[in-house]
Amino acid sequence: MRTTLWALPVVLSIGLGTGSLAQQRSVTTVGSVMQLMDAMTIPASNAVFNVGRQPPETDEEWSALALSAVVLAESGNLLLIRDRARDEAAWTEASQAMVEAGAAALGAVEARDVDALLDAGDVVFGSCEACHATYLKRE
Repeated sequence: MRTTLWALPVVLSIGLGTGSLAQQRSVTTVGSVMQLMDAMTIPASNAVFNVGRQPPETDEEWSALALSAVVLAESGNLLLIRDRARDEAAWTEASQAMVEAGAAALGAVEARDVDALLDAGDVVFGSCEACHATYLKRE
């Protein structure tokens, strides 16, 4: 786990250092918003939500949870890709809220703080509900 968490800032700093290059490239989306939700956001958020029923105990469980938190945060970034964005202000705010919620979950995991992770789960849930209230078509 230490190797994984140590590598994350390195990878992020490399990615941030090439920001202008990344902005020059066009991005082609492959999956729809719902496919992104089904493949990434829902499984990652479920991992965070399940902490209330079964808190992580082993290094492997904490490591898996850290990866889920990263996936959750990064799924918010993927929602910001122009082809997926529904509108400028509200969609951006909702997507950024997911990034921040995932980051909060990651911080709690890194601290191995179950109570903070439960609180982060509430933030994740609030982020999901706020977005769904505006954008998810319910039948």
